Amino acid sequence: MANTIETQLSKFVFVLASLLILLSSQLVLSEGLEGANELVVKPYSHASLSSSDQLSSDDYLILISAPKRVNNQLRVEKELRANVSGLKETYRINDGHTTEQAFKHYLSQVKQLGAKIVYQCSSRDCGRSSSWAEGVYQDSKLYGKDATQFYFAAAVQSNGQRWLVTVYTVERGNRRVYAHIETLKLNKPIEGDGFQDLFSEQQLLTIFNYEFKNTIQLDVDSAGIKKIIDQVEASPSSIVYIVGHMSQGYDSTADALKHSLNAAQQLSTVLQKRGLDAGKISTLGVGPLIPVNQGVRTGNRVEVMVLSK
Repeated sequence: MANTIETQLSKFVFVLASLLILLSSQLVLSEGLEGANELVVKPYSHASLSSSDQLSSDDYLILISAPKRVNNQLRVEKELRANVSGLKETYRINDGHTTEQAFKHYLSQVKQLGAKIVYQCSSRDCGRSSSWAEGVYQDSKLYGKDATQFYFAAAVQSNGQRWLVTVYTVERGNRRVYAHIETLKLNKPIEGDGFQDLFSEQQLLTIFNYEFKNTIQLDVDSAGIKKIIDQVEASPSSIVYIVGHMSQGYDSTADALKHSLNAAQQLSTVLQKRGLDAGKISTLGVGPLIPVNQGVRTGNRVEVMVLSK
């Protein structure tokens, strides 16, 4: 009799343990699926979180031009109004780090996510910092020196979900640097002329910036290189077009054409070292001859497009 009770008890314990394990695994799976639907923009590593708030609005303002104050009222030439939910965070950047460093980190993050930069500005081209702090974000911490401002608005499509990401960085008069990031999930399609193609697929794959100080100093992003390799592997018949642009630091157009071609060829060498066939790469240097000056497509840079034959 005692052996029978012990046997039944052990079976009960086994079944109970199995149910607990199953329930635990389902919870983990549920959390994983929920996380897969979120867009992760990694914060700048040299920073601490100052504030964080969830937001939800059926008419949220996203700026795609610089704000202005007219008769003490906020005026924006171009804006998006969208039904969104998401997260807004403000970070205090550690002393010794600049607004530009933090800004470039976030710009690199969204580029790796395949973002389309809708609008970008810097310094006084962003307007008055007071307009951003008081009129847009209602946060006095973001009131700083106009010349230190950086801002971008980006559209990202990830796992079938559409997102808008905005980043604003500024240095205050006391030299404290702040970065404000909004990650917004689009709940409904954006209405209005000119915004239908906001999330359209772009041929432009990625951009690598470079400086010219007697030699080309190419900023090679390993994530961007991997992205190009993956794209080619997914479409074996494609060709990689690498186009060098140069708008700064040259003496003559001929020099700019030569240096921009060298930058493109440097990137080609990097790709070949990663295993890409040289026969699948075409390089071109256009110097200052094709000015774009839109979003991230400014300055000395190498643009890479992967196109099918």
